Amino acid sequence: MKGLILTMNHIKKNPAYRKMEPQKQRMIEELIKALNGRQLNEALPIISNWKNKMREQGLSFTEEENMLLTEIFMAQMTPAQLKQYETLKQFMKS
Repeated sequence: MKGLILTMNHIKKNPAYRKMEPQKQRMIEELIKALNGRQLNEALPIISNWKNKMREQGLSFTEEENMLLTEIFMAQMTPAQLKQYETLKQFMKS
């Protein structure tokens, strides 16, 4: 739980988060709580469901907000998962 509090405090200081509408902020907080302590394979369905909920509510994110979402997702990963993510990201660019 301590890691979750640190992540929330860090995110709430982010300029992209501070500029967001309150509804988007609540959705971000919901995502952080849902991802806390989850393995990557557990996180993917959570993110998919969260994205569907966002779509149903007619919410979308700016490029700056999407960078924040990536930061949140990466903060939940173990070092091994981060390495896999970076490898996959490089593969997708080529």
